[in-house]
Amino acid sequence: MRTVDIVAAIGLLIFTALIAFVVIPSESADGVWYGLSPYFYPMVMLAGIAISSIGLLVQALTRPSVYADQPKVPISRAEVGFFLLAFAIIFVSTLVLHWFGTWVGGFVMIAGLMLFMGELSPLRIVAVAIPTLVVNYAIVTWGLQIPLP
Repeated sequence: MRTVDIVAAIGLLIFTALIAFVVIPSESADGVWYGLSPYFYPMVMLAGIAISSIGLLVQALTRPSVYADQPKVPISRAEVGFFLLAFAIIFVSTLVLHWFGTWVGGFVMIAGLMLFMGELSPLRIVAVAIPTLVVNYAIVTWGLQIPLP
């Protein structure tokens, strides 16, 4: 597992450098902007990824004892299957969101993931999904003034 952490940390550092120095500068248009630079939020997120990656790399290189009791295989086939199933739920929910809008697609995504994680109570699913959608809709529509599908 230690090797996986080292490779992942280095890969993420390369990814952040590529995004920060190649993708963001080439995709951001020049011109007049008001308020914060269009580079600001992406760079803040990349800084978080880079700092976390550096921490992971330092831990993997300086504290091998942390990895002593971990299995040789870092992820099982069942865990890969669960990841792929969650990915499929999110992907299908995104298509539903595109076809039927925020309220239906958002509810399908939240309910689907809650069912996937083992929640079977329809009352709890509705009690989580509806307020989450209402708050997000209010923030995006009225706070950020961005139309939702």
